[in-house]
Amino acid sequence: MVRFFFCTLFLCACTFTYSQSTKVFSGTVKDAETNANIPFATVALLKSQDLLDGTSTDENGNFTIQNSPRTTHIEFSFIGYEIFLLPISNIENSENLMIRLQPSHVVLNEVVVAAEQTTTTLKIDRKVINLGADLQQAGATVLEAFDQISEIQTDLGTGTLSLRGSGNVRLLVNGKPSGLSAGELLGQLPAASVHKVEIITSPSAKNQADGLTGIINIVLKKNRSRGLNLNLNTGVGTKRYSYGLDGNYNYSWVNFRFNLSQAGREMDSHQTIAQQYTNGDTRDFNAPHDFNGLVRKVTVGLDFFINDNNELSFGFDYTNDYHSFFNNTFYSNVTNRDDFIYTRNSSHTHKTTEINTNYRKNFAKEGHFIELDYHISLNDNLLPAIDFEDAIFLFEEERRNENTLQQFALDYTLPVNAKVIVESGLLWNDRKLESFNYFQPNNGVTLNEMFDYREQVLGIYGMTTLQLGDFNTQAGLRYEYFTSNSANTLNSETTDLVFKNLFPSVHLSYTIDEANTINVGYSKRVSRPNFHHINPFQMGNQYFQWEANPGLKPEFSDNLDLNVQHNGNLFNWSLSTFYRNRTDVIIWLQDIDSDGIQTISFDNLGKKQSYGIETNLRYTLKSYWNTQFSANYYYTKVDQQAPITFDNLHASSIIFKNTFKINKNISTDITFRHTPKNQNEFRVIQPRNRLDWAIRAKFFENRLTANLRIIDVLDNNLREGTLITEQVIQNEIWRFQSQTFGVLFSLNYKLFQNQGKTRNRKQRDYDHGGSRD
Repeated sequence: MVRFFFCTLFLCACTFTYSQSTKVFSGTVKDAETNANIPFATVALLKSQDLLDGTSTDENGNFTIQNSPRTTHIEFSFIGYEIFLLPISNIENSENLMIRLQPSHVVLNEVVVAAEQTTTTLKIDRKVINLGADLQQAGATVLEAFDQISEIQTDLGTGTLSLRGSGNVRLLVNGKPSGLSAGELLGQLPAASVHKVEIITSPSAKNQADGLTGIINIVLKKNRSRGLNLNLNTGVGTKRYSYGLDGNYNYSWVNFRFNLSQAGREMDSHQTIAQQYTNGDTRDFNAPHDFNGLVRKVTVGLDFFINDNNELSFGFDYTNDYHSFFNNTFYSNVTNRDDFIYTRNSSHTHKTTEINTNYRKNFAKEGHFIELDYHISLNDNLLPAIDFEDAIFLFEEERRNENTLQQFALDYTLPVNAKVIVESGLLWNDRKLESFNYFQPNNGVTLNEMFDYREQVLGIYGMTTLQLGDFNTQAGLRYEYFTSNSANTLNSETTDLVFKNLFPSVHLSYTIDEANTINVGYSKRVSRPNFHHINPFQMGNQYFQWEANPGLKPEFSDNLDLNVQHNGNLFNWSLSTFYRNRTDVIIWLQDIDSDGIQTISFDNLGKKQSYGIETNLRYTLKSYWNTQFSANYYYTKVDQQAPITFDNLHASSIIFKNTFKINKNISTDITFRHTPKNQNEFRVIQPRNRLDWAIRAKFFENRLTANLRIIDVLDNNLREGTLITEQVIQNEIWRFQSQTFGVLFSLNYKLFQNQGKTRNRKQRDYDHGGSRD
């Protein structure tokens, strides 16, 4: 009996100790003076002065964090407020903690604890990546920053973007589309301007149905801190520089925000191609590519806090993006002709003006609101080029696109009770494109042609969210009415298309406990023929040309997702798997003629079934050492009667990241990336490796930050591949400017503070296929 008593006592003590070490703290962070909830405040677990773990409050100011047995204090902080330290010994009830932060009036001694890690939050219908102070993001463009996110696949050499092995993804910025290509748009944006990235692989019915693989929505930072806040960022690196000033002035009932920036970049790369035709002909060429670009941006915004229930915002954004290209290609081993040099001088000028107006009416019940949003984007693109062969003039061409996008959205959310939320809304999109083509040959007739295009989408949705204990379900239905018409003066061809479709979505989330969540989602998506498919005046070059197909039908996809996530104190992991079934697939067909020009056309051909798996593991080995491992694999089976080379497609990548905190002010990061052999319908890309290194130092109480970043330390990230068609086998080596050095300096300054409240409205990210918080 004595032995039994001591064993029982020991087990009880162990159970008590374990329950204490795994205790979960939850609560809300509020403004002590206005009693308003504070979203995205920092919550940090400390052992004396050492940081053990951390999280942020959600958009409603709520937080949940699992305790570490070594924790002595919990620290709460947010820009413009005094830091609050809560000793663990003073906590009697770990649930429903009410933390009230005092506004800081003496800001010179303010110290803010910022999250050093990029964190991932799994919501019922999307994955949200909150970009922390990731060392590999410093001084980079968003295209380069995406290269550090395993869920997104980018190619820094070609500027292409894909999601889960497919390039049919909808890219949005603050929920808005762009008239630019993905590479041009992402190359404009500095990574420092990004607040978070939403990856929506199984979008709900509130999202526009375009984008078969899903949606990538980039949410930019919007300064709303109290008082006058200024942030200066300047950087210099390998053939690049940038500088910018952003900030805001928040005075009680109004917030003025602004951003001014300029970035210049040069890049050189070499492409070597060897062609072997099935008839025995050969052609080789070496093509150096010189790029020179300059981007200027101006962004201003006004937020009016009319009263507690009415909020109004205006935004204006202007971007002038210019880049020039010079290609001096040497052709050799050409059957039946001498070697020669082909020269092309070309440039792109993109001028984009965007204006946004948003109004939100809040009702008495929490979460009950109606919101209206209007956005217009004016995009003017000028693309001139002139070609020579052995210094002899061949032709001159100029293409100009005037792209106007308008969208109006209305959303209504009604919390019926604590467990049921009903949402509905409508979205109207209007896109007008005028494409002009001027072509003057050395001898022949000068052409002056025009292509007019207009499409409109009217979408209406309804959705219900129901919470039953640990289960959270969401079901919705979307109706879209799509029309498009075009006129082409080149061949007097016109189109007039009408499509009416229903798009259901169902999502289920189950919270196992505070650390573990499972999500399952289904959605139906579409890819309709648009101006990319039927516009005959798209810019090509001496290597490839586009061929329009106005007779395309819509392609549909059924997407099924499963996501599991664990968030612990020291160990975090996530696992995602999916199935995607596509019908009437719009496929890129590639053909190479006897002159070596690759023609890309489109057609509806057959079906595709895709499967994939993604995993991400993050472990805190020591308080100063964090390691992360990410890997994915995607497989697609092609079932179609088409002139393609491969019907088994696969893509994958591996990222291994280690971050070290050398001391309180200095951190470093070493990241290794391996891209195994990838294969699409016509091309095989050989495996590649890359090693990146970055270091950061902070000075003057974190107000001044200096970063050094080296991409591709070993300078061996060649892109080697083989293109195989019925006519030719083409071996390719693309040596782009992979290795780059970059130094970035950031200075943050707060002049004064006032006691006014900050804008409380939800971020408006819905429009044209996006999503909302």
